[in-house]
Amino acid sequence: MVRDGRRMPPLGAGRRAAGLALLGWLDDVRAPRLCRVAGPPGAGKSHLLAWLVRGCTAEAVPGERRIHAVLPAAGATVRTAVWSLGRQLDLVAHAPGPLVEAIAADGRPTLIGVPGLDAAEDPAGLVAGLLDPLLRLPGVRLVIEATTGGAAAGAFTAVPAPAVLDLGDPQWTDRARFAGWAAARGADAAAYPLPGPALGAPAVPPVPAPPALPAGADLRSAGEEVLSALWTAAAAGGDPGPLAADPLLYALARPVPVTAAVERRDDALGRAWRAAGPAVIEEPDPAVRAAVLRTRLLGTDTAAAAVLAQLPAPWSGRWARWEGADRDWPGPSVAITAGTGPYLAQVLVADPTGAVRTFDAATGRRAGAVVVPSPRPLRGLAMTAGGSVVLLDAWGRAELVVPAEPRPGLDAYGLMAALDAVRAAAGGPGGGLSAVAAIGGLADSAPAFGDAAGAVHWYQDGRVVTERLHHGPVTALAGAALGGGPLSDPEIPLLVSGGFDGAVRLWGPRSAPMPEPSDRHGCPVTAVAAGATAAGPVVAAAWSDGLVRVRDLGTGGVLDLRTGSEVWSLALAGTLLVLGMPDGLAAVDTRPRTYGRGAPAVGLRAGAESNFP
Repeated sequence: MVRDGRRMPPLGAGRRAAGLALLGWLDDVRAPRLCRVAGPPGAGKSHLLAWLVRGCTAEAVPGERRIHAVLPAAGATVRTAVWSLGRQLDLVAHAPGPLVEAIAADGRPTLIGVPGLDAAEDPAGLVAGLLDPLLRLPGVRLVIEATTGGAAAGAFTAVPAPAVLDLGDPQWTDRARFAGWAAARGADAAAYPLPGPALGAPAVPPVPAPPALPAGADLRSAGEEVLSALWTAAAAGGDPGPLAADPLLYALARPVPVTAAVERRDDALGRAWRAAGPAVIEEPDPAVRAAVLRTRLLGTDTAAAAVLAQLPAPWSGRWARWEGADRDWPGPSVAITAGTGPYLAQVLVADPTGAVRTFDAATGRRAGAVVVPSPRPLRGLAMTAGGSVVLLDAWGRAELVVPAEPRPGLDAYGLMAALDAVRAAAGGPGGGLSAVAAIGGLADSAPAFGDAAGAVHWYQDGRVVTERLHHGPVTALAGAALGGGPLSDPEIPLLVSGGFDGAVRLWGPRSAPMPEPSDRHGCPVTAVAAGATAAGPVVAAAWSDGLVRVRDLGTGGVLDLRTGSEVWSLALAGTLLVLGMPDGLAAVDTRPRTYGRGAPAVGLRAGAESNFP
């Protein structure tokens, strides 16, 4: 079957008419925004939807016809559905409201496939709590699998007259082709038009009995399939029993049944699991799931965190301060920078009010605060080699906080001259400062700034050097001093910028920027950090979907991690990467020995750059 010049996957059992009907629904802008694939058991509903997904998720498929997310609804709760859709749509969401609001704000057409809706943990509740609110957005379309007369089908109200493709109706199955298909498989052609019964499947699939707890065994050795089935049975029975007492059993089973079973538990472990949810829901590696959950438990349940450390993981949380669990939680961390001078071995953390607190980078212990004369909402924070703190407020205005005893480096007059020159350079159309960075290791270096037009400005040798590095605003900026070789300068500056376009760029202002992004992801960059190791420079970046990527430019090592929250700010302090989030502050170990290799850059979702030239 060929569609728009592209070949769709084969569709057997005489179902060409059904396939063409689904493709026609996709192409018809006047069609109802809800299409329901129905039919009796064994009609091939899941198979047809899987065929559509295989053919309509490739990058070559036009954006308005592409399936952007698939929600396998079997066993799903509203919470796990929110996590899964958010992950696939480059969002971080913990509840339906924020997810719906984010999709509405994005504005692009969004097509979602939902197989197995009748098998959800609460089909009608999933429709009322999430799917129906999504359908109230004019740009959202759903193609679902749900039987006529079932609880799920009857719960939709946003689209009163959906398109219905009932595979029990013979018009969607060619009899001759069905007979040929059956003959080739030794199946019963008399079961036309139902492929399942033709192959001997029972009319009503039996409900599998829950497995018994392994007698006298350690549950941790039961394997993911058995553990997931045990969690599913616990969810159905309303009591997770001994499963909920062992933190490792959360990580060793599939996240959907675990979440369903602990939905209403209000202990530290249950709360940490729900906070970690967006990071673990699509994560196939139990060790990584354990690392995320352990990080969420740091500072709240040290015993459970210690248990999770028994599972070797590619990265490890060092310390964390979480909202509601720590009196020293600094509030949402809108900006972070590594300290210099009197703040050496500390990180400076700014909250939404403009207050700047300091924490020991190695332990996370509260160290003090920076006295800011007139606090106001900030978007950026940096520290110069001389110990001056550069504040960039939410309106793009820069301010200096000069220490009482400055270290060697540009004095206040030199820094103010640099700021004035950068303001003038960024004052053209589309200007306005949007990000700031300083290189603490370079004594004579002035801060660098990004602007709303995609340019980065750095004051050097009495003039401003400017490079346009991004399509759309510069959203993050960081710098580091790299050690030179015996024939080069002892200190080499490196700037790292992130943009609304999802790109991460590298620039040494004494040379031209690298021609291509060092990284790219399908959503805006929210934070970057830079540092140096004996092997070479290390660059970290965070995107608005919660992904954090640490890339060792010397060894080629790559470490990807998520915490379950958006990451608003980053700072590299030795081998630790400090993450500032709306609900916490955490540090993870970034030692190169934990890295994998070869993580590719991820392409943008169609339309991500459409607002920019």
